[in-house]
Order: sequence, then structure tokens, then C-alpha cells
Amino acid sequence: MNAAATELALGLRPAGLIAACAFAFLGGCGGGGDAAPPPDLSGVWAGAWQGNDPSAGGLGLVSGTWEVEITQGASSASGPGELLGDVDCMDGQMQTDPGAQNAVTGMLARAPCATVNWMLTALNLSEGSASGSWSNSGTGGSGTLSGARIARLGGPRIRFVHPPGAKPGAIVTVSGHTLSNLSPDALLFNVTPQPLVLSANATRIVAHVPAGATSGSVRVNTSPGNALSPRSFSTDVSAPPLTLGNSTTAGIAPSAVAVSPDGRKLYIVDRGNRSVRMVRASSLVDLFSVTPTSGVPRSVVASPDGRRIYVAAALRGVLIMDAANLFEYGTISLPSINDEERDNPQGLAVSPDGTLLLVSDGAEMGSVSLLQLSSQSVLRTFPFNAGIAPLGVAFSPDGTRVYVAAAALDGTAGTLEVFNAETGAVIDSEPVGVLPTAVAVTPDGSLVHVTNKMDGTVSIYNADDASLAVVATVTVEASPTGIAISPDGQRAYVANRGSNSVSAYNATTGAAVTHLPLGDGADPVAVAINPQGTTAYVSKVTTNARVVEVGGMRTLTIARAGSGIGTVRSNPPGIDCGTQCQAQFPFGSVISLTTTAASGSFFSHWTGTGCGSQITLTVGMDCVAVFNSIAPPPSQSAPPSGCFIATAAYGSPLAEQVVTLRRFRDERLLRFAAGREFVRLYYRHSPPLADYIRERDALRATVRWGLWPLVFAIKHPGLAVASALAMLLLVLGWRRARGTR
Repeated sequence: MNAAATELALGLRPAGLIAACAFAFLGGCGGGGDAAPPPDLSGVWAGAWQGNDPSAGGLGLVSGTWEVEITQGASSASGPGELLGDVDCMDGQMQTDPGAQNAVTGMLARAPCATVNWMLTALNLSEGSASGSWSNSGTGGSGTLSGARIARLGGPRIRFVHPPGAKPGAIVTVSGHTLSNLSPDALLFNVTPQPLVLSANATRIVAHVPAGATSGSVRVNTSPGNALSPRSFSTDVSAPPLTLGNSTTAGIAPSAVAVSPDGRKLYIVDRGNRSVRMVRASSLVDLFSVTPTSGVPRSVVASPDGRRIYVAAALRGVLIMDAANLFEYGTISLPSINDEERDNPQGLAVSPDGTLLLVSDGAEMGSVSLLQLSSQSVLRTFPFNAGIAPLGVAFSPDGTRVYVAAAALDGTAGTLEVFNAETGAVIDSEPVGVLPTAVAVTPDGSLVHVTNKMDGTVSIYNADDASLAVVATVTVEASPTGIAISPDGQRAYVANRGSNSVSAYNATTGAAVTHLPLGDGADPVAVAINPQGTTAYVSKVTTNARVVEVGGMRTLTIARAGSGIGTVRSNPPGIDCGTQCQAQFPFGSVISLTTTAASGSFFSHWTGTGCGSQITLTVGMDCVAVFNSIAPPPSQSAPPSGCFIATAAYGSPLAEQVVTLRRFRDERLLRFAAGREFVRLYYRHSPPLADYIRERDALRATVRWGLWPLVFAIKHPGLAVASALAMLLLVLGWRRARGTR
């Protein structure tokens, strides 16, 4: 008998499916199968984590992303892992012992910080997805995690994409390894291919974001295999509104600010108290503050992979610090860094692939050093003449050019110097205004903006032109110092030290200049924008010295709980959780949240004040989406001891009848929505009944007798149908015989 006839014989139509389920799932066992080898977890997995931290830091809801490379042997699986987000130590070593436990559990040791223990509650190897729970013995924190396999061992792997968000037309760098031998349609942004790349080698691919691209994973296809980006790439980037928001606690003279690639943290250098501060972006609460043993911090930049920050310290060099806890790994000695109290908030720049660092020493007759970060050595220097101080520096988005603001200290016009990053050759030198201080490049690499501090202007140059033709000279307000361009490439933001304001204008034309007063005399010198483009952060170095928000946004944080797997997305875009579980939206935004459960899971409910499928964001909100699995936690070796009704009746999960019923569940019931719903209810409510049956021999025998017809029908559907028809004919014949009496 074919499958269709079997389903018909067993009544698997919508009207009769629940009745069949009720009989069949008296036999379901929680183990989910015969004793089997451990699931193959080998490969690179990445995802998001979230939960609560009740430790003394008072962080409350915590979240972030994780990544682990798993090598699996016959008796163990292990590999290096890392946590990003609200963490104290990011680097660790994952370990699990498949042969010694019933559930997929393990640990991530992160010396000197506490070990994180985890357990998978749902695992779908065919789709390469998983979810589970975690706990931190040191902080008492606990929560949930979810993730997906993004690469196979020995194949290509994407480490990060920089920038993490941009509009079509922008230049991005995909960094990783084994990225050569590209296949046709080798690079995809979500599902949109980019067949033309600007450059490619084994460790990086540089390309424009293709037209029509939407937010989602970046994918690389090569002849050895394919890989996904560990975090979603966002095309839903914007520009901050000119609205004042909150501010950090006061410092002495915060002179520079940088934002982490995930937008969760600010890094502030304070040249007044010689400190480096790390601030939580969602609340502007300080997380850490350290004072280096020597040197005066002057500027700061975050690495594109989110693991390190680099701080230029006058009379010392470049400090290499952990982006999670500000631990100082070392120093690249450059005692020539001495800006003689000139503002130089952008005297550092990191290359798009994270391998090189530009440092301007800010000194008269100084130089710009190009550092190789892997060896912590100077690759080359770009020297300047007497009376010239190199200040702001920037890379082009493709990493091939170096831009330097060269200030003449005699009060005459300075220059914009352009060098070849690989050879050091001079490409161009263009006149700008007096005391050029900072440089910014549009995301597509076509335009370069330079602030002229003593002129009150910004010069815009066409980088696509061989001679860098002038596009516009924009008049802002007094003493423009720091500058940043929004991720969507639409607006430039300038910190005007002399007028205590921020100016914004069209980044393409220089038109439509507007100003935002910052109040309470502050001397703003630096500005940085988060990767989504929703908020700018401006450092004020004197009166009421602190960092203030520009944008007036509210933060929405999504966490996921329960035993299942699922995603949450927002409209307007911003949340793609997945991996982008925190986003900022304008005050009063009405946000729709769509939950999508993975196969084998279902969305249960929301928790959190005011949370649901639609929310109105007037304050920062934390919402939790609960997904549950329709099956018990995945077995890693033998089925778990707490099996269900048929196992209780037959005494073993390996009994032939239990195996038959389990296969019926997997191959028949789970193919239908109603069957999946019944499975979910069964796993929720049947364990107590199974426990009751297991302890009573007479009841076990009764259940076995009741299950026999169903087991027979599943094993012998043809005979079952024939028997049913024969019984029906007998009944009809008997009724006809009675009717003729």
C-alpha cells in the first residue's frame, strides 16, 4: 500500500488527525529515537545570547553575540569560543563530553572570569540551528542562547563584515579565511548576489553592496564550500535626527569617543584625568574606567571585529586594550605622539579589514605611522615638513588610500594629503582651510570631508577624480573639529568647539546646513555615530564635560527564552534577532514585532511590561519572546530516563512497539500542523501520566493492550485496512439481516 493509502486508512485528514494523534502519541517517548552516536556539532557556530545579570554591577538584562569553532572527536567536542556584548571576558574554550551525558551540555571556560555552562534545549542539524540555556556561576546570571552553523571546518569562514551596515552602493569588506577560489555568484547580501568584486584574496573580499540588497546574512560561496557572516548585515541604516538625548556622567575633559561595531558600547578617552572609559550605550552607564600607567590618552578607535580598542597616548604610543574589560594587552611604542594640546580627536584610524592602524603624532614636523597590528610593528611612515602637524587620519572604505589632514602651524592654509596605503606613494595634495583637523570619507568612498577649525568651514573633495576636485566648501559654525558621516551616506555631522553646537548638512552636496545648540557651554570636539545611524555621540571637553547623545532615540532590547528556536523582526526595521537583538527607534515609534518559530518549535508568548506584537516606544524597553520546542531536549547519547507513556508501558525506549510509534510520529504526524500542535501538547502534559503508569503493573498491561491495535495498524497498514473493511462489511451485513426480520 502506498503512503497516500496508508494516511487515508489511518484517518490522517484534517478532520480526523487529532483522533489519530491521540492514539498514536500514547506511544511517544521523550528520547526521540534509538540510542545513537552523538550529534555532529563540528563546524563554526554563531548566534545571540541574552538573560539577566544580578551581580553587583546591576546590569539587569544582558545580551550579546557568541561564536565557537567546534572540533568533534569520538568522545569529546571542543574549540575556541568568544562572547561579545555585555561580558567581562570574551575569549574562552568550549568543552563538551558527548559520551557522558544524556543532554547536549557543556561549558565555556573564560579564565580569569567565571565559566559559562550551557545546555541545548533544541537542535536541528538538518537546518543547522540550535537553542538552549546558559548560566554563569560567578555572577549568578542566566538566560538563553540560539545560533546556527555558519561554516564547516576546513572551508571558508567569515569573521566579520565592515561596516556592519550600509546602503546599496557603499563599499564593504568581508574578512575571514579561505575566501579565495570564488564560485559564480560568490558573494550574496542576504539573497542578492554581487557578481562584481573590487578585490579578493584568501582573507578578504571588497565589494559594493548590490542594488536591491536587504538586511540579512552575507554569504560567500567558494569551491571548497560556503560560509555565512556571524552577524546579520543591515541595509536599514539611517542618520541621527538633530535632537538632544541623554548624557553620560561628567568627566574632566573627554576628548574623543568611539562606538563598538555592535553599537552597544562607547569608548571615551579623557585627557583631563588620563582615563579610558567604557559606557553602555543603551543607558549611558559606566561599565569600566581605567587609568594607564603612563601617557595621556588623546584619541580612540574600535577594531571592526569588536575585540579590541586602540588608544593613542601622548609621549607613549598606542595602547592595545580588550574591548570587553579594558585590559591592557600591550603598547606599540611611539613616543613621538605629542600634539602639544592641539585637539586631535581623530588621530587614529583602523583599516576596514582590521589589520592596519594609522596613527598621527600631531607634532610639528611630525609623521603618520602605518602599523601592522599582527606584529605590532611600523610598516612605514608618512613624514611632514617643518611647521606642519599631521592631525586627523582616515582610510578609504576599500583600504587602498590614506587621507591625512596636514595643519600649517603658522596660521596659513593646510592641505589634504593622499597616500597609497600599500606603497606609501603620494597620490595627491590639495589645499584646504586653516588648521584642518579631522577627516571623514563617505561610505561609497567617493567624497572626502575635512574640517577647517580656524575657518569655520568643511572642505569636500571628489575622491573619484584623479586630482580630488573640490565639490563644495560648507560654512558651519565656529571652530569645527570632529566630523562623522552617517552610515546611510546622507548627512555629515560636525562638532563646533567654538559655538557649542553640532552642525549637519547633506554629505553629497554640502547643502541644507542646520545647527543644534548643545547648551551649558561645553566645547564639543569629537563626534561618532553608531553603526545603525540612529544616534551620534558628542564629547564636550570643558564646562559640564561629558558625552551627549544626538538623536533623542529610545532603545528596544529583545531577548528570547524557552526551549525552542525562533526569530524576532521589527517593522520599522532594526531588530533582527537572530543576532541584532537591540536597536534604537525615535521616541513614540509604533513598532510591530513578528515572531517566526523554526521547525520543531512554536512561539508561546511575550513577557515584559507593555510587550507584545505591537509596542509604542516612549521609554527604553526590554521584551522577551518565549519559543518552546515541540520535542524534549536533544539526546547526545542514550535516550533520557524520563520517557513517556509507551516507554512506561513497555518498560524500555528500545522496545519494538515504542520504536514503531516513534517512527510514526516523526514520519507522519510531524508533517501536519495539527499533528505538530498535538505533539507540543503531548510533551507538555504526558510526563506525569507516564510516571503514574510506570509504577503500576496492571495499568501498564492495560495500556499495552490498548496500544496493540494501533501498533499493528502502523506496522501492517494493508492488513489493518482489510480488517477494518471486513469489520465494516460484517456490521453492515448484520444490520441488514436485522432489518429484514
